[in-house]
Amino acid sequence: GTPRRVTELSAHNCLSYTLSPVQARGTWAFGHGAEILVPVQGNLRADNGDALLAAAVGGQGIIYQPHFIVADALASGALMLLELDQPVLDLGGVHVLFPADRRRPAKVRAMIDYLVEAFSPALAPPPHAG
Repeated sequence: GTPRRVTELSAHNCLSYTLSPVQARGTWAFGHGAEILVPVQGNLRADNGDALLAAAVGGQGIIYQPHFIVADALASGALMLLELDQPVLDLGGVHVLFPADRRRPAKVRAMIDYLVEAFSPALAPPPHAG
């Protein structure tokens, strides 16, 4: 079946991202402040979100990935968004750092403009997207 509550995830094949400190420990975090840690297990763990996406699209299990990784697969119907009883963890935004005492080259300004457009709130995922 399809999990509807985060506690039901433990009965499913959950494909975890090993570069996440939480997922690498065999848990997925939910709630606004990551206050809900759910133990999960699965037969695939990888340090590459695209590899996990390919596995999930191939029917291998459930993934918990940022919207920018899964957006196209959700839009095409290759993946289904799970509506769970707890909100996904908000990892915050993208930050661009550069020295304050230097003039930004045009290519840096162009990259900042691109990031602002690509990650604009208008493109934000639904509340329970992973």
